Amino acid sequence: MPNKHELYIGIDLGGTNIGAGVVTSEGAILSSDKMKTKAELGSDAVIERIAKIIDRVCEKAGVRVDDIKGVGIGAPGAIDIKTGSVIVAPNLRWNNFPLATTLQQHTHLPVTIDNDVNVGTWGEFKVGGGHNTNNMLGIFIGTGIGGGLVIHGQLYYGHHMTAGEIGHTLVKADGSLGRRTLENLASRTSIAAVLRKLINANHKSLITELTDGNLSKIKSRVIAEAFSQGDELTSRVLQDAAKYVGIAVANTVTMLSLPHVVLGGGLTEALGKPWVKMVREQYEQYVFPHGHDCNIVASELGDDAGVIGAALLAFDRFDSEK
Repeated sequence: MPNKHELYIGIDLGGTNIGAGVVTSEGAILSSDKMKTKAELGSDAVIERIAKIIDRVCEKAGVRVDDIKGVGIGAPGAIDIKTGSVIVAPNLRWNNFPLATTLQQHTHLPVTIDNDVNVGTWGEFKVGGGHNTNNMLGIFIGTGIGGGLVIHGQLYYGHHMTAGEIGHTLVKADGSLGRRTLENLASRTSIAAVLRKLINANHKSLITELTDGNLSKIKSRVIAEAFSQGDELTSRVLQDAAKYVGIAVANTVTMLSLPHVVLGGGLTEALGKPWVKMVREQYEQYVFPHGHDCNIVASELGDDAGVIGAALLAFDRFDSEK
């Protein structure tokens, strides 16, 4: 068993699921598990479930909870990292909830928290697609779009602690209300909505067959399957989305002179390298000339980025307190 001072718990807390793992300070997952969040039962129930999954992953890894040096949590919404509080997280139904102190009282372990996209970015920076750079943008595309920034080897938060919110940047100034920001135009939710609208307007697509006619089932896996089979409509909609991702990434790289971008999230994971290539091609059209040598790569950690990143953030924060 690794030395107990090397072990951390990473928690990827979402509105639907809680992911957890025992992770070494080198970023290796020794055990992992998932369970439903059940946010509708209230904050006390969610804390109980987090404590339960911590016990489960420790048991799976063959370690005691006492062997854990600390817990890192990536949580959705606006986070106050200084107080360890979730300022607002609609899908958890939380407002000004003291997550870190509440869980610490429950588990008797040191706890630190951050925004879920920041911890995913940190995981990629430390041991994933950004491990060979000191400055990078992480952009995660799924039901929504979020971003995280690493500048000079540290997460960058900005004055209001909201740096990296690339999904809320304007990429189509003349768009109709609700169709102007990157998240409005290129998230999996947006792509699915456009596909539904076009299919309902009698445009032919393999999506209909892949969802058995239930267009509410257009998830990342379905989009990727249709695209891989050469579905023309899906390809056209994805090309449009890639354009807006390319614009947003080009703007960020031009502004900050970044050398590296990691694309992650459920949509990127499902589509893989062809999607990264589409984004890159669009990016090349909009970036300042000095940005053409920027590396744009897919996430190497995939669905584990949140758990690994949260654990490594705990390691970095608690280790620096020695």
